[in-house]
Order: sequence, then structure tokens, then C-alpha cells
Amino acid sequence: MKKNIIFFLPNFSKGGAGNSILKLCKNLNKKKYNIFTISLKKNSYKTELEKNHIKVFEVNISKTIFALNFIVKNILKKNKLDKKSSIFISNINYANVLSLIVLKIIYSYKVAIIERTPLQELDYFYGVIDFFKKKITKILMFFFYKKADLIICNSKKTSIDIKNFVSKDSKYVYPLTITKIKKKKLGTKKIKILKILSIGRLSKEKNFKDIIKSISLLNFKFFELVLLGNGKEKNFLNSLINRYKIKAKIINFSEKKAQEYFKKSHLYINSSHFEGFPNAVVDAINNDLPIISSKSHGGIGEILLNGKGGVFYNQGNYKELADKIEMVRTNYIKYLHKKNLAKQNLFRFTEKKNIRKFERYIDII
Repeated sequence: MKKNIIFFLPNFSKGGAGNSILKLCKNLNKKKYNIFTISLKKNSYKTELEKNHIKVFEVNISKTIFALNFIVKNILKKNKLDKKSSIFISNINYANVLSLIVLKIIYSYKVAIIERTPLQELDYFYGVIDFFKKKITKILMFFFYKKADLIICNSKKTSIDIKNFVSKDSKYVYPLTITKIKKKKLGTKKIKILKILSIGRLSKEKNFKDIIKSISLLNFKFFELVLLGNGKEKNFLNSLINRYKIKAKIINFSEKKAQEYFKKSHLYINSSHFEGFPNAVVDAINNDLPIISSKSHGGIGEILLNGKGGVFYNQGNYKELADKIEMVRTNYIKYLHKKNLAKQNLFRFTEKKNIRKFERYIDII
């Protein structure tokens, strides 16, 4: 009998979590599993999911705490997704806690949780409301995560951190970031104008201001910056660009634009305060870009081989970042060699390798 796999992501918008679930749904063995997704409001991947024979449910309730009881009664029970053959998989820490309380404790469903952000995320606050929300979430995680039938993290480091925090075993499965590893390009001897790329949501935690401020300390004529993304910080970041008068532009994100700028660029910078698993860094390495990254917890250390495959700087220290950028420009071949070492290890993040690992874990629940 097939297992029913139900992925729950409250905000199923375009982005890292949504894209990761999409890839899981597309690659899971359809002979073994019936696959469903549940979101609150619109699922931005609905068309592609349905093309891959995934049943999509969009719940017209905005708050997870009010939606879960509705989900049990009007989706799980009405579609005969019984407790014995169904696994409910929640994907965001606050939703994970609530799913465990309602689905596991009250209704006795099998519940697996996926931790997509590092535990350290809950120690960064952007205002009073954010402070209390994260403090409460962390306390609830401590008490309820141990109730999960399975905990999967998207990096080895996060898996260890969660295991130590909640005193329960957790597994790790890397996101299905790449289908295949691209052939290595020939190295460039010297870069006159270093074209820098960074991709992500234009929000405070991505900390793009570090990159802008660091370039403001350098000789402008040797650098060009492209930020590829959408979000609330766009006007603020444009104001910084204008204030410092650097050569930079912000472009709305699309997969097509990402691939275009991977080919045009010489260096990728990840400046985030925290990242669960920065897929864009893996894509950048696969497109032969050297990497400079903040020490943003999560999987970045595994991607960059703890510094052997790229360069780290202390987040918030834009002066240190400026020095690292200039080092890359003036000794580009050295940093291409670091990138090559990281690229040789990208096989760890392929779809085929990680989908099998994911299936092994859910099959034992």
C-alpha cells in the first residue's frame, strides 16, 4: 500500500522552502507515495506541482494556529488520509511546533518536521515583536520537537545543533539543489573590473548593506555589483547605492535572470546573518564563481569545506569584507582554485543522492 506524504508549508511562495518542497515532490517515487501539499492561501508552485501529479490544497485561512484543525477535518479526513498510512511533514519552525501539538498530540497522526533554518536564527531580532515571537518559538521547540516521529535538517551542523538543543536524534538531508554538475570553465588570468553578484530576498537578514558599504571603501572603477531579488528593503538599498555612488543595480529576481548573471559575474557574495542552506551559493559554485560568505551558520561551512572552498568574513564587518573582495580581485586565480575544490564536492548536493536518503528516512516511520 502506498504511503500518503503530506507537505505543509504555510507560506508557499516563491523562495527557498517552496522550491525545495517542489523538488522533493517531483523526485519522490510515485509508485511508493501519494503526494499532497497544503498551503495557507495561494501556492505559487501550484501549476508545476499539478503537472507532476501532486494534489494541491490551498486553505483560505491566514494563521497556522487556526488552520490546522480545519486541515485535519476538511482535508485529511475527507480525503481518507488515514493515520496509519499518512505522514504529515511540516516545514517551518513555528508551524512545526503547532503541527506537533495539533496533528501529533491531539489527533495522533505521524508527524515529521523539516528544520530549514539554523537554530541561531532565533537569536537575531528585528524589533520587539520579532524578539518575543522568536523567544516563544524557541521555548516551544524545546518542549515539543521531541514529540516528532522524525526530525530532518537541511545541513549536518543544524542537525547537530537541534539534536543537542532538544535531546532527540535528528537526521540531515541536503536540499536537492542541482541536477548535474557543470563542466569546469577555463580560468581567467586577470580581472580588470570585478563583477559581483548576490541573490536573495531583499530583507534585513540578508544584510546586503554589508556588500554595498564594503564596495564604498574600495576603488569604484574596479567593481560592479548586481543584487538580484525582491523585497521590502529595495528602496533602502537603492538609497545606500545612491549615497555611496557605487556602480550597482538591483534587479527583480527570476530563474532566467539568475542564470544570466551567473554567466556574467566573477564573484558571488553571501552576506546573510543566517542561512539554513544557501542554494544560491551552490549554484554559483556550479557556475564557476568564487565565493565570499559571512559566517551565517547552517550549511555554509559544509558547502565551502570550512574555508577550503571559499572565503569567510565576520558578518557585519564590512571593512573585513572589503579587504576580502580586493584580495579576490588582485589574486583571482588563487580563489578559482578554492572554487574548484568546492565544485569537486558538489556531488553531495545532487537530487539523485539526496532523494534516496530522504526516502530511507520516511520509510522507517
